[in-house]
Amino acid sequence: MKKFSLVLFILVIAVSFAAISCSGQKKSGAASSGNMVVDTLNASLAKVPIEGFQSGKAASKQEWDAMITKAIPVVKEVLPKVPDGYSLQTTGHTDAQGGVNSAGNLNLSTARAKQVYDAIKKQGVNDKKFTYKGVAGNIISSKCGANDNCQRRVTFMVVPAK
Repeated sequence: MKKFSLVLFILVIAVSFAAISCSGQKKSGAASSGNMVVDTLNASLAKVPIEGFQSGKAASKQEWDAMITKAIPVVKEVLPKVPDGYSLQTTGHTDAQGGVNSAGNLNLSTARAKQVYDAIKKQGVNDKKFTYKGVAGNIISSKCGANDNCQRRVTFMVVPAK
């Protein structure tokens, strides 16, 4: 019984350290908003990220157009369902190179978000609930490490309106 208690105690300590070490940056993914409609919409939007941005660049690779083309119908479907008090935000991200919160990464992530936002607006999406924002490297994807290229992306999410 003492061995079991000791193993359990060590396991609790290890899990606690792991949780503390991961608390510096937000991870993207299954965070619940507490609003079932918003959570359902965000689950749909999570399936159409725009990825493939080159390091330090707002413009992306050639497959960018195909990803935007895939995202447009989802954005058009979700937008009318966005509840009052919320916006559908085009969110630009960077990797952590140069600093997670650096002014350069914030400007770059905003430029990426605006580039995708503008491309979607050109396809007829024109709603006051459709917005964009850059978040630099503050919301990391769980797909890869903080400095990896999968962090350089644009995502869509329903967020409280400002």
